[in-house]
Amino acid sequence: MASSLVRRTARPDREGGLASASGGRGRGSRCATLASRIRRRSVALGLAALAGIVAPSGAAAHARLVRSQPPEAARLATAPVTIDLWFNELLDDAFNTVMIYPAADAGAESASPAERNLAAGPPEVDANDRTHLSCPLGTLAPGAYVADWQVLSRDGHTARGRLRFRVEHPD
Repeated sequence: MASSLVRRTARPDREGGLASASGGRGRGSRCATLASRIRRRSVALGLAALAGIVAPSGAAAHARLVRSQPPEAARLATAPVTIDLWFNELLDDAFNTVMIYPAADAGAESASPAERNLAAGPPEVDANDRTHLSCPLGTLAPGAYVADWQVLSRDGHTARGRLRFRVEHPD
């Protein structure tokens, strides 16, 4: 009978457990407090793990082309002397390629990409703007061209893309 009296008069204490009317804490209240703490920590850890999965990570991103010169689908009155590409991430100095070739050769398997490449030299990362890659070109006759590029960003991820442009016939 005394134990049923304690249960009826039990009230929450400051730590979320139950205290008896006399102010003492019973064994059940310690278990309830421990279970409550475990539950709160489990919820907090679960939310932190979910935030890590859902939140975008800059480390997993790939370099994305921001702009180019010439721009995509440009119709140029004169042939460019360089292809300039700007990205949203810093580029590594090595392992960047730019291949320029006539659009008619875009699907050709007869020649290797290196044999078809109209670049006059390797692409270089601008020392003053590490998001800028520049590739010198040889002389381009009027016609449609494709520039395939592949870059390595400083975080170790590679990205690739294609740029198309046309050099118009002089009037």
